[in-house]
Amino acid sequence: MAPHAVLREIGCRFELIRVDISKGENRAPAYLALNPNARVPTLVHGGRVIYESAAILMYLCEAHPDAGLMPLPGDPDRGAFLQWLFWMTNTLQEDLQHWWHADNYLDGEACRHEMKIVAERRLERMFSQLDSHLAAGGPYMLGNRFSALDVFLVMLCRWTRAMALPATSYANLNRLIGLVTARPAWAAMMLAEGIDWNGPLAS
Repeated sequence: MAPHAVLREIGCRFELIRVDISKGENRAPAYLALNPNARVPTLVHGGRVIYESAAILMYLCEAHPDAGLMPLPGDPDRGAFLQWLFWMTNTLQEDLQHWWHADNYLDGEACRHEMKIVAERRLERMFSQLDSHLAAGGPYMLGNRFSALDVFLVMLCRWTRAMALPATSYANLNRLIGLVTARPAWAAMMLAEGIDWNGPLAS
């Protein structure tokens, strides 16, 4: 979702190729030749193949600096951008994976259930941290400056929609979600992918 929305924010031409995970298309030989991890998304550009959403975001932002979606080297906001993006993908997203895909980590339903409980408890602390950050210096992660960081975070916020305390429960995160989802690029991405915020848990 985030790389797709950023492509639309940039306004460049691209071809969207659907990979239906429910049908195992991510494990087809042709796709594995591009991304051996059998995960989406994958970007093919100028003969290069890039996977991992955060890496694709950085690549796109650096390739299109005029879009202003990422602080470039020398910009005082760059350190904060990199810190938060790497924290989101290495820490926040990891616990979201534990909640959504406990079966990838543990055998046995009881163990998986316990993993989800622990993950949700940790996620509540992380989202509280994010909410406090936005309260002190929002409305965006970089203050008044919208960036690809906000798009990435809102994508992860959507992953919480079935949890007891979803990201929308936090006032400042909910404000950020509203700002990002109101952008034409986000709306166009959701329409093109045929999903909505409260859609099936498989999407």
